[in-house]
Amino acid sequence: MPIRNMAVKYCEFLDRKGRAFNVLVGLFCALFLGAIDFYSDLYIGTDYPLNFFYLLPVAFVAWFAGRNAAVAIAIACVAIKISILASFPETLSLLIWMNGSAFAFFLVVALLLAKLRQLLENERALSRIDHLTGAVNRKVFLDVATNEIYRLRRQDQPFTLAYIDLDNFKEINDTRGHSAGDFLLQTVVATISDNLRRTDVVARLGGDEFAILLTNSDEQAALVAIHKIRQQLHLSILQQNLSVTFSIGVLTCTVAPNTVDEIITLADNLMYEVKKSGKNGIRHAVYARCAERWGMTG
Repeated sequence: MPIRNMAVKYCEFLDRKGRAFNVLVGLFCALFLGAIDFYSDLYIGTDYPLNFFYLLPVAFVAWFAGRNAAVAIAIACVAIKISILASFPETLSLLIWMNGSAFAFFLVVALLLAKLRQLLENERALSRIDHLTGAVNRKVFLDVATNEIYRLRRQDQPFTLAYIDLDNFKEINDTRGHSAGDFLLQTVVATISDNLRRTDVVARLGGDEFAILLTNSDEQAALVAIHKIRQQLHLSILQQNLSVTFSIGVLTCTVAPNTVDEIITLADNLMYEVKKSGKNGIRHAVYARCAERWGMTG
């Protein structure tokens, strides 16, 4: 497991560095192999043992920089090999056949690895989102919220969690059908997403319940954002001529909570207070006081 974790972290590091960096690494490796290959041919007298190793920079770039970059590195590797063989007249008879077949092999490997990486990335993306609405799923939301708790502990940056429940959603499903209900859920997520910053997150936690995480957001900023979102949601619903309103519990964390589940529970409690008081409203609290009220302080 430690080796696997190290490999994962190394791959994540390279992904963060970007394509240009990884292409340069691949090109440097190809040139380094070319230098070794040249001196190997010069002093040992054989040009076959190192051919396989040119596949390494091609595979590396295919995985971390994509198909087009990998094809370019494959061409560079063949060009390096041709320049080496051209230095030894006795090998020129093998020049076209060997390098043509080598390029074909490099090209196949590059295309296969790039396609595999693309498929894995697509699968990973699909596993992170709710297929109906496009919001992130509960697992991703828990991960993001956990990171915000760590950020609050390290950098003292507050964040806010809003828990949203659609009032009368069951009635829409019963009277207009599930297709209308599905379209309503999609509209809700689209409207929320249009009114969030890029650093904020909206998640579907289940059924007609959603959560919004507002990063680096104190009490005042959070309330402004949530009131704006609620207003835009009502406008979107009016356009569909539906009798749906929104009960929203909002929890601002200025001190780090114990767990993500704790703040979700507290925001859920606030949302149910809105439900009990007639629905269609917002109830806000600060974590420390709210946790003390419900006896959830650590």
